[in-house]
Amino acid sequence: MSYNGRGKTHGGKPARSGGQVSRTGLKEGELPFYKQAANILARLERREGSIKNLTIGNDDIKDEDKRTIYALICQTLKFAPVLTRVLDANKVMKKEKLGRRAELLMANDMLLSSQGLRRKDADPKMNKAMSRHESSLKRELNRIRQEVRARNDEDLVPLHLRDGASTFRYVRVNNLVSNMDKVLEHFYKEGYEIVTPSRDELHDVLQVRARKLMRDLDLDDVLVFPPGTDLHAHRLFVTGAIILQDKASCMPAHVVQPTRGSTALDACAAPGNKTSHMVSMMGNEGKVFAFDMDRFRLNTLVKLTDKAQCKIIEAKCANFLELDPLDPEYASV
Repeated sequence: MSYNGRGKTHGGKPARSGGQVSRTGLKEGELPFYKQAANILARLERREGSIKNLTIGNDDIKDEDKRTIYALICQTLKFAPVLTRVLDANKVMKKEKLGRRAELLMANDMLLSSQGLRRKDADPKMNKAMSRHESSLKRELNRIRQEVRARNDEDLVPLHLRDGASTFRYVRVNNLVSNMDKVLEHFYKEGYEIVTPSRDELHDVLQVRARKLMRDLDLDDVLVFPPGTDLHAHRLFVTGAIILQDKASCMPAHVVQPTRGSTALDACAAPGNKTSHMVSMMGNEGKVFAFDMDRFRLNTLVKLTDKAQCKIIEAKCANFLELDPLDPEYASV
């Protein structure tokens, strides 16, 4: 795989400087934990990627912190409405100048986590500033609990956000690494029950976190798991045999139906799941041009498609709309 952009070549990871380690455990140039998470929240607001891609697929985050930051951001977004009310009620907080995103993240840990504020890799000054208001923030949260008659923290979450738990989890089998039969056999040996419900029976059969799965009724290389299934640490995901990909994202490649040996082009390719899906259908034969204007997102594409063992992608950091349609390089697309 090649990458025509500055700062990255042939699928390698961005280099990290050695640097000196500070008293907080951070190397020189590394951001404190909550500032790093706040930056990801900002990128989410700018729609630069999904939570998963900006955390799990982010080479700038330590491997041991990726799942922690992913969970923190998901939890903070879920409770953001009530956390915002709590923070807005504390007028003194504004004088701390921590930034609203960092305040939300830290308030989540302080008020809703049994572990409290994180100390490892965190900025002690930020933690101290937040802790000065712990009592008043907890009083306000308790007042809101009484107001809405919350029996537990989940009752503080708006109903439309609670419904997210009912979403099925979709998994695409990467035919460059494995195949459907082998993947099904692997899950069967792990104790999963392979079911074949009708469309009307899906929610009754695939109940939350049940150890069941089924083949998708529309796409032949997609599996469906119950809501709440987490496969980020599963060996098949780690080795690239399966791709965690929404069903809607799996449809474009099936619409295009690229054949072996053909040439395809992805105009807005990052983070790369749809691109690798085309390569999978092409059997790593032919060529796929992958364009994206964002260098960071393109780096993510290179990383994810390398993991998926894609060999025929040429990733380009460029604006597809500025290409010359008569350029002979793309004549066979």
